[in-house]
Amino acid sequence: MKTDSIASLYRNPDRYSHLIDDTILKYLESLATIEDNNVQKRLLKELVHKYVTLENRVDALLKNTLPEEVAEEIKYEGKFIPREYECTILFSDFAGFTLLAEKIHGEVLIELLNKIFNGFDDIIAGFSGTKVKTIGDAYMAVFGAPAEHDDHAIMAVNAGLVLCDFIDSFNRREGQHFQMRVGIHTGRVMAGVVGKDRMQFDVFGDNVNIASRFESSGEKGKVNISHETYIRAQTHFAFEERGEISLKNKAAMKAYFVKGRL
Repeated sequence: MKTDSIASLYRNPDRYSHLIDDTILKYLESLATIEDNNVQKRLLKELVHKYVTLENRVDALLKNTLPEEVAEEIKYEGKFIPREYECTILFSDFAGFTLLAEKIHGEVLIELLNKIFNGFDDIIAGFSGTKVKTIGDAYMAVFGAPAEHDDHAIMAVNAGLVLCDFIDSFNRREGQHFQMRVGIHTGRVMAGVVGKDRMQFDVFGDNVNIASRFESSGEKGKVNISHETYIRAQTHFAFEERGEISLKNKAAMKAYFVKGRL
């Protein structure tokens, strides 16, 4: 608006009152529109932030429950299609656990197991393995599924040795007497996600049962492996041949104790 026009407004306010009212109204409407846009932008920004935060939280929970590869497939595909893997399965268990549990208060025992299994989780992840589950004092992990690795047998044997070292250190540090067996077997399995309320990645098949038998037929403080695992890991470790051993509900199979790394 030019200067002379502004002066005219001051000299003749009544004459231009309707113009002033219209100008003020349009100005206020413009302010309201700007304010509305700012409010909408602020609300949208807050909504996007809350959505991203919630999505990250759900994503973290999903990946804490399932292996990352499985969680990603479920996230984008809506499901994890069951598939076959060649992998190496590891089982561990504590010898004489029932008697040990009778000597230790329940809360203390759970706290000790929690410390042990937290350590196991770190070790298994450190060798690119996947924790499948714990059942009481038993721990199960798999190498080569769902993330495939050519050297899964070597990774599993290395992990087994480190688990034994961990238990030795734990006993010295905590003044405990946990004695563990480790059994390892290599073969083909079917893998999938089971459950509705608490989904779980799991592996199935006869080779899983065989791995469990190698654990139960092992000895305290030793890693007991099958011939199939031995074939794939023989250039990396020293072994003690056990000959054929009897396995519950299975035909006798060749077995080896791992003596150490070469």
